[in-house]
Amino acid sequence: MTTYTPTSPKDLVVVVTGTSTGFGAGIVNDLHELGGYTIYATCTTQEGVKAYQDWNSPRLRPVQVDVTKREDIKRLRDQIEAECPQGVYCVVNNAGVNAGGWFDMTTEDTFERLMDVNYMGLVRIAKALIPSLRAFAKSRHTLINGSTLPRARFIAISSVSGRINPIGLGPYAASKHAAESILDTLRVELAPWEIDVSMIEPGYAKTPIITKAISALKEEWHQADEHVHQMYGDNFIEKVLQDQRRIYESAMPAQWTVQATVDAVHKRGGAQKPRVLVGFFSMRIILPLLEKLPEWVTDWLSLSYMKSAGYWPVDPFLLKDGKRD
Repeated sequence: MTTYTPTSPKDLVVVVTGTSTGFGAGIVNDLHELGGYTIYATCTTQEGVKAYQDWNSPRLRPVQVDVTKREDIKRLRDQIEAECPQGVYCVVNNAGVNAGGWFDMTTEDTFERLMDVNYMGLVRIAKALIPSLRAFAKSRHTLINGSTLPRARFIAISSVSGRINPIGLGPYAASKHAAESILDTLRVELAPWEIDVSMIEPGYAKTPIITKAISALKEEWHQADEHVHQMYGDNFIEKVLQDQRRIYESAMPAQWTVQATVDAVHKRGGAQKPRVLVGFFSMRIILPLLEKLPEWVTDWLSLSYMKSAGYWPVDPFLLKDGKRD
C-alpha cells in the first residue's frame, strides 16, 4: 500500500468516487489538469488504482473502494482524516451502476444491488466524509485568509431518471429517486455549515454504464421464465435492444456531464444550484414540462410509446390458446 504525506494546505482536497471509467475518469482527468487540487480517486479494482498510480502525480491519490463495503469506506475516511488536516473541500459522489429493466424480468437481487450502490453507497460516503467537509467549512471563519476560500460542497452524479420514470428502467430510477430524496434533505441540513449540496442530472450519455445496462437487459430476458416469454413474445427483447442501441447512438457525449461537474467543483458558486440538468436543449425543455403534466397524460404518452416501439406484451392474459389461468 502506498503511503502518502499530509496534503499541502494550499491545495483544495477533492474526493471523487467511481473513477475507473466513464464520468469519474473524465472528472479526475480534468480536475488534475486544472491544478490546485489534491484528488482522491476511488476505484473498485486494484487495476484501476494501479493505472492512476502510473501517473506519478503527488496530487493524485487513488484508493481501492467498493461503496457497498463499510470496511472500505472506513479505510478511506481514516486515510483522508490522517492526510488532510485542512479537511475536504469537495466530495463528488459518482459511483453508480445501471442494471435491471422490466419488473417481470428483474430479480430481487438486482433491486438490492442498485439500491446498495446508488443509494446506500451515497449514504455511506456522506456519513464518512461530511465531518471532513465541516472541518474545511470551518476554515473559512478561523483562518486569516479564510474568506478567500470557496464554500465546501457535496456533489452527486444523479440522472434524469431521478425525476421521471423511463420505461424499462424502474429499478434504476427507484434508486436514483431515493438518492435525490436524501440529497434534498442534506442540502437543507448542511446549510448551517455553509456546505453546498448539488446534483448533476445527465440524460443518456455514451458511457460504459449504459452499454453494461443493455447487456444486463439481454441477460435478464434469457434468465426469465417461460411464462414471461409467453406474455411478452419472442420478438420483445429484440425490439428493446434495437431501441436501446438507437438511443445510445443518439446519446450526448459523456464530456458534457464531466464539464458540468468540473464547473460545479471549480467555480466559486458552482454547487449552489440544487440541480444541474445536462442534456440536449430539447430535453431541458421537455423534462420540466413532463413533471408538470397530470399523471394520466404522462401515462398515456408512455403507453403510446410502448406500443409504437414494440414493447407491448404480445399476449398479456395468455388467452390466445383459449385457456385462462
